[in-house]
Formats: sequence, C-alpha cells, structure tokens
Amino acid sequence: MKAGDTLELELDALTPGGEASGTLEGRTISVPGAFASEQVSARLTHVSRQQPRAHAELRAILRPHPGRRPSPCTHHDDGLPARTPRCTGCPLLELEVADQRALKRDLLARQYDLHVDAVIAAPAEFGYRAASKRVVGGSTGQLVLGSYVRGSHTLAAMHACRVDHPEIVLAAEELRRIADWLKIEPYDETSRSGDLRYAWFKTDGSSVLLTLVTASADSRAASELPAHLRRPVGVAWSVHAGADNNLRGAAPTLLRGTNLHTTLAGVTRELGPLGFLQPNPAVAALAYADLVRDHAGHELRGALALDLYAGAGVTTELLRPHFAEVHACEAYPESAAALGLAPETAEHFLARQQRRPDLVIANPPREGLGPQVCAELLRLAAPRLQLMSCGPAALARDLKALASGYRLTALRAYDTLPHTPHLELVAWLEST
Repeated sequence: MKAGDTLELELDALTPGGEASGTLEGRTISVPGAFASEQVSARLTHVSRQQPRAHAELRAILRPHPGRRPSPCTHHDDGLPARTPRCTGCPLLELEVADQRALKRDLLARQYDLHVDAVIAAPAEFGYRAASKRVVGGSTGQLVLGSYVRGSHTLAAMHACRVDHPEIVLAAEELRRIADWLKIEPYDETSRSGDLRYAWFKTDGSSVLLTLVTASADSRAASELPAHLRRPVGVAWSVHAGADNNLRGAAPTLLRGTNLHTTLAGVTRELGPLGFLQPNPAVAALAYADLVRDHAGHELRGALALDLYAGAGVTTELLRPHFAEVHACEAYPESAAALGLAPETAEHFLARQQRRPDLVIANPPREGLGPQVCAELLRLAAPRLQLMSCGPAALARDLKALASGYRLTALRAYDTLPHTPHLELVAWLEST
C-alpha cells in the first residue's frame, strides 16, 4: 500500500474531522467527501510510516449512503470550475440531516465511549449561524470573503453562505461591494502586505456588529469603510500585525455605532466585539435551559449554586430565581466585566470556596475542566454537578477524573452546528 494506489474501500465510521474512514490491510484510511456505509473508489495520497493510517482522495462512489443528496451549496459543489477551491466548512452537507445526527451519535460512542440518551435536532439546518469569521483575500477590486480549505491556507469563497444568518449574508455582501468600490487592498499572508485581513460578523437576529481586523494601524479599511457601511449597527476595529492566524487581533475599538443586545433563553445581554456569542442561539438556548434543570426537566432549588465559566451570565440569571445565592466566575475580561466580576479562573475560584454548594454547573472551553478543576470539584462534593461541553474528548477525560465521586446519570447531545461533526453535550452527574 503506497501513495498513488487506487483502491476500493468499505467505509464504516465518521472521523472527528468529518471524513469517512474504513480499514484495509490493518490501516485506517480517511476519505474526505464520503460517508460511513458507502463503498468508494479512492486514491491514496499519504500513507503514514509511523501509524497504521492513510489518507485518500475520493474518486468515485460505488455504493452511496441512502441519505446522500445533491449539495445544497454552490461553494461545496463538485461542479465548481476547475481549480476553484471547494469550501470544507460543512463536510456533512451532502447527507440528510437526520442521517448526519445518526453518524455523529455513533462517533461519540465509538471514538469517546460517550453514549447519549438523545440528539436534540436544530430547528433550522440553514441560516442558523449568528457569528461568522471571514478571511479576506482575492485582489483589490475583487475581494473574496471566505475560509481556509481544511489543512491548508488556500482560501475558499463563502459568499452567501447557506448556514450564515441572512443578516450576516447581507452585511458580508455589502462589505465586499463597498470595499471593492473603495479599492481596499486585501492582506496577502505570503508577502505580509496589504490592509484588510479578517471580518467578524455577529448578529442578534435583526442587527449586525462587524469587526474589521487590519494588518496595521495605518489602514484605509478602518478609516474609510465605516462611513459607507449601512447594515452594521456597529463597526469595530482591531489590528493584527503578527504572522499568526489569530482572527481576533488586538483589543478592538468601536469606530461607530453601538454594540448588540442579544437574548438567549430569555436573558438579554449587551454583546461587544469580543463577547462570546453562541453560533446557533436557538439550539444553545435549549441546552442552557436543560443545564440548569435536572435531566427530567424539573427545576432545581437550594441555598447555593456555583456557575463556572459563566460567559455572558445567561445560566447565572436562569439560576437566580431558584437559589438563595448564585456565585459565578469567568476568566475572560470582557465577559467578566459585563457580569461585574473580576476575571478569575475556575481553579482559583473553586480553591477559595469553603461551603458545600447544592449545585455546580460548568460550561468550559473545548479543552474541558482539566485535572485541577476536577480535583476541586471532588473536594467540594456538591450533590449535583452538571456540565456543558463542546469538546467530547475533554468531556470523556473529565468524566473519568470525576468518577471517584460522581456517577453519570444522563447525557444529551444538541445539534448546534448542522452539516459539521460538532455536537454540544450536557452531562448530569450526582455524587456517589
């Protein structure tokens, strides 16, 4: 088995990256663009010398998945002109959504030993994304707003992206049109020259907040675009002069207009340029509502609840009517300031707690709680611990670290990003 070989392969699994995989001659072979249960013809592009793994490119589908469908997006279509980069942001797009959820549920069980009770469907498979970061490329007068093809720095267009909220689509098209008219120069990462690097759009469902990220403080994009853009209620500006691909840039300045006021699960919060916004608020609201109840949907009550990684404070507010005291912690400065808190890590926050809480909820970043936080949670021994996770590998590690003091009573998944392998998870734990 070597690179260049063409082979027929039975595929049986979804990978965390959204590819399909199958096993041949003791090697796991990943094939982008294919789905589990398909038989394909594929050409090997790389065979690992250190691991029993290989990668291949799809040549033909010999037996399709029964849920396979024509691509609903022109940027994902096989019919694109030659040498036009194909967007890889939605690797499951050509599969019916119910079949996507089945493959994702199987991935959780097979890859992470996480067995969910249910996968909660998204109300809409398109137009759901409320936050979208775009890489700016192309040429002066013909800008491209898009994303990098997975595993490369090749830019694929995302004009009129199907999963973006319609307000973001309109704001992105306006930005591209006005920037072309003004002859704004896109940043070129090879020569490290140019002006506009990234654009970050957020919407509350009716208004858009736009953050322009430029390569230097001497920027025509920052000085000229805000006066001509009508769709964003606010335009912010950040400078990123480094060679890395941090899409945020430095602390932003609001050039004109206002921040957003977003409502999630009935809680309204002001949202600034760096404030966290759930990409699919409709599904996130369902998960947040479940996170603060028991797994049967009953309200929880008590004297003290702790809210770790509180973010915008939505869950903090949902808990307040039912607990005499709710203490929150948040490490990110902008979010902590909005809550009237000093930024503090969960480790430090928990280490200074002496009272046993009735409930602890936590919504950590993708890397999970980690051993320090788990150790502090075991010390406090709250009778109920409820976790929301966007990283299944980290959740699996955290559950093992907590197993000496807690048992998992329920685990539910939420299809927050249809057409991708991602699921949000809520885990209910009780002390043993």
